[in-house]
Amino acid sequence: MPTAVLWFATDAFVDSDRQREERVNENIGGAALAHWLSDQLQVAGFAAGEPFAEDHGWDFEIKTENGTYLIVCTIEDVSDEERQACVQINVGKAGRAPLDPGDAILKRVTTLLEGQGAIIDPQ
Repeated sequence: MPTAVLWFATDAFVDSDRQREERVNENIGGAALAHWLSDQLQVAGFAAGEPFAEDHGWDFEIKTENGTYLIVCTIEDVSDEERQACVQINVGKAGRAPLDPGDAILKRVTTLLEGQGAIIDPQ
């Protein structure tokens, strides 16, 4: 299934104490990013669900007529100096095929992150 991975450094999207307690992996955050991104996508008209904790960060789903997207938000929270963030977008199950650059959700997520000052490093 198609996948896109967006990496960026950030000092924003700091998890609250409550969100840190809900983490599955104590060194991996992403709750603040996942909640913000889900909220922004809902405002843009996408059917984004409520984020939930996983061992790799925080996930949420978006239901579309083309299938279900899984949005994975990860921030490695081991150093205050530079925090690496990752947003992975999967359609269906994770796979090796790249997501079409014209995909509406990929474009919206990229625009939202760039609006927060993120310099995206697609991999």
